[in-house]
Amino acid sequence: MKNTLLLVSILLFCISSSSAQTDINEEQVLTKLSKVWMTAAMNRDEPTLNIVVAPEFKLGGTEFDNPSIPRDMWMKYTMESLTIDSINYLKMKMDIIDDVAVVQSVFYWSVSFEGAPAKVDTVNLVDTWIKRKKNWQVVSRLVVDK
Repeated sequence: MKNTLLLVSILLFCISSSSAQTDINEEQVLTKLSKVWMTAAMNRDEPTLNIVVAPEFKLGGTEFDNPSIPRDMWMKYTMESLTIDSINYLKMKMDIIDDVAVVQSVFYWSVSFEGAPAKVDTVNLVDTWIKRKKNWQVVSRLVVDK
């Protein structure tokens, strides 16, 4: 957990440094932050999640009748009920316009919910990131039906 927090701190420092910012490819930064985010969820690393996940974060799906899950519920569920054994982004592409990025990915994970047997799943995700004060935070995750 300390190593992940250190990595995030170093990464955010590099992003905020004006001389380094021009040298860092924003796609590489977002790819790293996406992995840091999911690794932090897997390790239940709340301090790192508090840096990467924006206060207004929501998790939603493509069914309009189901409400989005707000950040506080997602955090509670991730910290208490979700056990992630492994994660991997299989594919990733992104569109970055100024301070907004939309990251589409194919994501694999082995996960169990509330102690149930582990389930291996591959899902399509759309994450929306916003850059604030030169630091990126994820504000939305949409799980897309296959």
